[in-house]
Amino acid sequence: MYRPAIGRPRVLLVVFHPAVGGGIETLLRLERRYEVRRATRLADALQIAPSWPADLALLDAAMVPRQGRVVLGVPTLLLAGGEAEGEAAARRLDDPRGWVAPDAESASLIAAVERLLTQRPEAVAGPFPLLLVGALLVVFVALLLYLAWTAIV
Repeated sequence: MYRPAIGRPRVLLVVFHPAVGGGIETLLRLERRYEVRRATRLADALQIAPSWPADLALLDAAMVPRQGRVVLGVPTLLLAGGEAEGEAAARRLDDPRGWVAPDAESASLIAAVERLLTQRPEAVAGPFPLLLVGALLVVFVALLLYLAWTAIV
């Protein structure tokens, strides 16, 4: 779904634990910069994601199933207790972008969210630039051969 400009970034918060989810939601709302929608079950988040196009998801790594793949369709920041837990859950997501501890100080959490929002996606060159370089190379070689032929004759 196309959104021309991000006025207030939308954050889909997926956390089962009420105190943790409520705390993170409060921190995000206190910033007065984000629109936040919270889901307490992964199934609810998968239903919300297509109809409410978020700019990022904050997902509790403990909610990621051990089998299968989770497709939220947005860049996802995992809330994980450590790097091992974050990496294990990231392997089962469609667009993982790192992890942050759920009990991190508010500045660290907001900094991680901002980094994800301001991160530029890597540009992948299509076939046209490669084709253009190849054509220029062929023209250059042909020109050199022509110059060599005229010098000999």
